[in-house]
Amino acid sequence: MRYSINKYIFFVFFYTSLIAQIEYSNHLNIRYGDGDNNYTYEEIYFNTGITLNRSDYRLEAVFNLELGDPPEIGLKQKGLADFLFGYYNRNLSVELGKFYQTWGRGLILNQVDYQHLDFDTGAVGLNIEYEKDYIALSIIAGGIEPRRSTTFLGDYDPRVPNYILKQTLYGSDFSIELPGSTMGLSILFTEEDEAPISSVMSGMRFEKPYDNGDFFLSFISKKSKLDKVNSDSETDKGNGIYLSNTNYIKDWALTSNYRRYRIDVKDPSMRDNILSNYGQALDVQRSPTGYYQHSFKLLSRNSKQVNLNDEIGLELELIGPIDENRTLLVNYTKSSSTKGWHNEFGYWEPEPLTTTNGNSNSLFPSSDKDSYPFDELFIELSGYNEAHTLSYRVGFDYFSDTFAVLANSNTSESFEVNKAITFPFMVNVTLNDLWNIEVQLELQRAKKGFELTVNDETSFVSLLSDEYQKNIFLGFTVNHAPWSLTLATESTNSDESLSSSDSNTWNSVALTYRIKSDNILEVFYGSIRGGLDCTNGVCRYIQPFENGLRIDYSVNLN
Repeated sequence: MRYSINKYIFFVFFYTSLIAQIEYSNHLNIRYGDGDNNYTYEEIYFNTGITLNRSDYRLEAVFNLELGDPPEIGLKQKGLADFLFGYYNRNLSVELGKFYQTWGRGLILNQVDYQHLDFDTGAVGLNIEYEKDYIALSIIAGGIEPRRSTTFLGDYDPRVPNYILKQTLYGSDFSIELPGSTMGLSILFTEEDEAPISSVMSGMRFEKPYDNGDFFLSFISKKSKLDKVNSDSETDKGNGIYLSNTNYIKDWALTSNYRRYRIDVKDPSMRDNILSNYGQALDVQRSPTGYYQHSFKLLSRNSKQVNLNDEIGLELELIGPIDENRTLLVNYTKSSSTKGWHNEFGYWEPEPLTTTNGNSNSLFPSSDKDSYPFDELFIELSGYNEAHTLSYRVGFDYFSDTFAVLANSNTSESFEVNKAITFPFMVNVTLNDLWNIEVQLELQRAKKGFELTVNDETSFVSLLSDEYQKNIFLGFTVNHAPWSLTLATESTNSDESLSSSDSNTWNSVALTYRIKSDNILEVFYGSIRGGLDCTNGVCRYIQPFENGLRIDYSVNLN
């Protein structure tokens, strides 16, 4: 009898102790949309995790279930999307399943998942990390399947990818903390599953903080190989360098960034051909910084993605307080390709050398149209009133982008350009503990089309029905906890995507109810103008959503 009682007590003690050390997390996201232009989607995402915490280690298991039939963007998905099992202690972590890893600042490896852009570079395999004292070691091996929509293949649909690249990658990263600085070495091997293409990337990085700032340097080299059955294999070599320096002068910060990427330099006819350029940069690579990441709607549509294959860029940013309640930000960015291009005899060739050991833009960005020049100046003033019940942001932005070189000879030139001047403004007013009002206004004048020169006579052919595109966005939000109401309207005098039945105005209303801080319901009705959508340097074209209903529900089921 005593034995049975002791056994029961032991079982209860063991069970309660185990339960006390186990944590659960469950997150559910349901999305529905139905627009007049056949823009429909139904999505359910369920993430569940189990964590066992012990005094000297931690065990985790994470499962992601998806049901998208169809999803807003991406392929249809039903069932288990990915999983991860992990073991973690003070010095060692081992992950099996779908993992995401970043080495340094990501020039060789920076795996991300932007679900709203259908951009996922996570790898399914093994991820091992070891840290002790002043050293850190990372070893990875797994498979990735990045996908995208491209016009180089048939059945193009901006919402459904038609190009999937299956790759196996494996490599290692080692970093060491030296007195006053940090150094890192990386090597990454990749092999395509469905083509005889392999590559190896190696790199080093150096970071040194000092009293009034910090300095960062990263260099990479890449060698790609294409094996052929009846001929010798082809190789493609490239490299890249990134420099960043931040200096603090009292309360002000001055940051300068320089990048020079020549991983896979191609002429204008092959520059964007992701199917044939076997030596191109990998989707797991990301430039640490490149272009200013705008939060205003009209400005974000003009965002630019860093071209790791062929780009020279400079970025300067100054930010600091004017007084106790106002802050000034000035950002200037300039970039171009590393070569200018000429097609006098029916084929493309680099412009003649104009400086020692390189082209005119071999070290610094060029303003010549044959080099894909880009310039942007953004100035923003932000601040509060004395009572901190009113905050505001007001800005000015100018940008000029030559994104296509169509012809460039001694007798004729043709370049596709996009230029715009934008004035963004936002004000937020807190009336009391419950009421809050926000107004956002953006005014933009854009010019999109072709700059032509024939026999020294220049002209401009617009892509629009008018020479200048005049865009206006106005948003008005009222918050009264736990409710939020947003009214938005956007209009233009000329839109490049219009058909005869389309409208120049996009109106919408959205109602949000926060049941709890982690339990949110949003109902949207109206239209959303399509265009470029960018997150941290990753950009995708999003088609318009016309006169439809959207419902989003998100909740933590803990």
